[in-house]
Amino acid sequence: MIKVLLAFSNLLFAEGIRKLLEGSEDINVIEVLKPGADPSEAIERLRPDCVLVDFTTLFNVFGEPAAQANKFILIDTSCGEDNIISAVLTKGLKGVLVANSTPLLLKKAVRAVAGGEIWLDKIDIKNLLMGLHALKKSTRPALSEREREVVNLVGQGYRNREIADKLCISEPTVKTHLQRIFHKLDIQNRPQLITFAIRNQTDSQGT
Repeated sequence: MIKVLLAFSNLLFAEGIRKLLEGSEDINVIEVLKPGADPSEAIERLRPDCVLVDFTTLFNVFGEPAAQANKFILIDTSCGEDNIISAVLTKGLKGVLVANSTPLLLKKAVRAVAGGEIWLDKIDIKNLLMGLHALKKSTRPALSEREREVVNLVGQGYRNREIADKLCISEPTVKTHLQRIFHKLDIQNRPQLITFAIRNQTDSQGT
């Protein structure tokens, strides 16, 4: 029997997932955590075969060691592919499932991840591989203070217009900074930059 722990920021959503998994002969939802609850005790006590989470819970509640040590499946609630790829790369996710997937696919994903496989539903593998390339970089090229500010904001999920507003600069200037950052870091797209920002925790103090 596959033991599944549910940890979502929305309890109604979690209960809906539990209902979808009910009736499976080989899947047992052993507990539904309350939103924001510390999962450490439940994981230690219940030893789940996989943990189903949403993006908010994954980043606000679970630390990286917990995610790396357990078989996590992220059920995407429209957080965007850039953030999903970053979660796969930085949190050690074993599976990703879009929120409008069928109950059949949900069960297949649980069985696959519990069995030691990887399940990535509708994720751009090219962008994922590019993100892995960014993670392998062992050095941090010198960025200007403004470039580090831009990297930080991109890593927090802000779009170009929002970055321009926060830094009191024009949107074309933001794009120019991004072009220079991509060149310095030898990366090609936004998912890679988000991954770099999260992994390296770029700050305004310099490199």
